Amino acid sequence: MTALLGYSYQYGTVERFSANNNGFTTDGFLDWNLGAGSAIQNTQLPRPGMNSFKDDNTLVAFFGRANYTYKGKYMVQAILRREGSSRFGANHKWGNFPSVSMGWSVSEESFMEDVSQINELKLRVGYGITGNQGIPNYQSLLTLGTGGVYPQEGVYYQTYGPARNPNPNLRWEQKAEWNVGLDFALWDNRISGALDVYDRETKDLLYNYNAQQPAFVRDLIYTNVGSIRNRGVELQLSAIAMQREDFRWNIDFAGNTNSNKLTKLSADVFQANWLEFYGLPSPGALGNAFRLEEGGEVGNFYGKRFAGFTEEGGWLFYKADGSTGTSTEMNENDLTVIGNGVPRYQASLSNSFTYKNFDLTVLLRGKFDFDILNTQDLYFGNKRWLPNNLLRSAITTHNRLNDEPQYSDYYLERGDFVKLDNVTLGYSFRLNSGYIRNMRVYLTGRNLVTITGYSGIDPELQDTGFEAGVDARGFYPRTQSWTLGLNVGF
Repeated sequence: MTALLGYSYQYGTVERFSANNNGFTTDGFLDWNLGAGSAIQNTQLPRPGMNSFKDDNTLVAFFGRANYTYKGKYMVQAILRREGSSRFGANHKWGNFPSVSMGWSVSEESFMEDVSQINELKLRVGYGITGNQGIPNYQSLLTLGTGGVYPQEGVYYQTYGPARNPNPNLRWEQKAEWNVGLDFALWDNRISGALDVYDRETKDLLYNYNAQQPAFVRDLIYTNVGSIRNRGVELQLSAIAMQREDFRWNIDFAGNTNSNKLTKLSADVFQANWLEFYGLPSPGALGNAFRLEEGGEVGNFYGKRFAGFTEEGGWLFYKADGSTGTSTEMNENDLTVIGNGVPRYQASLSNSFTYKNFDLTVLLRGKFDFDILNTQDLYFGNKRWLPNNLLRSAITTHNRLNDEPQYSDYYLERGDFVKLDNVTLGYSFRLNSGYIRNMRVYLTGRNLVTITGYSGIDPELQDTGFEAGVDARGFYPRTQSWTLGLNVGF
């Protein structure tokens, strides 16, 4: 049995100071004589400016871990963390986060001695709770902020007032997870891998909710309300596909699938029918792209369903009753979930080859079953964008369109892709030198080929969080790169 006790203390702070002036008659002083600018005497704009800022936070933790193994085949590990954060309210600064895991090496049992095909078989089960403090500082405190500047007898005075609502009950967000796993190795370790199934619930979600006025003095307050459920399966496989005297081929595969659901959004005091994210930029009041509501999934696109064009090239959308209407005839009841930007499946496949002194690694990676909102096409693929530059799709794919931009599933595309992500070819020299132990030269290419049906530049976008799957107008795609390298060991 082994055990560990520990203590950690983290203090973080950000401090900023800035000052500016204008009206300089020379730049000879550089930035070492800010007071030389004439704007410091101005009674009207432009005036000089100054700014200073500081915030800080503290995170303290006590933790312990114990490991116990019995007869080399029964294993137990227990961990307890007690953490305190200055970001939470006076009533809930501390949280307890336990975890326990158990393992059973089935292959070490006597009844497995005659099963020569199985080299390793291990069952695992675990449960644990972790905490999240990822919110801005001081959200539990009543703090002062500047208000307007008001004159009194010819003198202007700065006013102050509450900058936020206090919340002494603001507490840790907690993630509780069950995990059941199986590790295995078969046929003289030619095939090995791990299979994991998990069920994760995140509760007491931290979010900035609307606060009723009165009794609250500000309109927003950070508090703990919602919960999200995640379930998934992860699989890892490794195999020696071929082994000869001078040649070896290894295969490594990793894949996973995940589903999620918002199980709770409102409480007795703080309530919301839904949360909306990613306000689409101008021109046009196009609204928000995402809606998250109880029973729904994170990453749901919410909007109108495209039904075609009028003879004049105007938009037509499906209404809730199945009929069609123009954009001006649509209302809130006609909107619905039109897609999701979070990939349902992810996978990677690595092939490694060695032949004498040569080695070659080829990595393929993909994400599947998700949608992308092509905002570049939404704006630049529309003839109404003239006289600005247009995408070619404005006169090819969308040549019938002759109307102002509208957000709908017309601009949602399947984002599935497979990438030839990495290829490395190397050669190791056989050296008899007493000074150089080994030497290897290699050539690596990254992001070489993308196979996808998506019409945009790159289907690999932000695919986690509340705003997953948006190809924003300012998105910069990943670049292809080549590296020629030399490794030398002495």
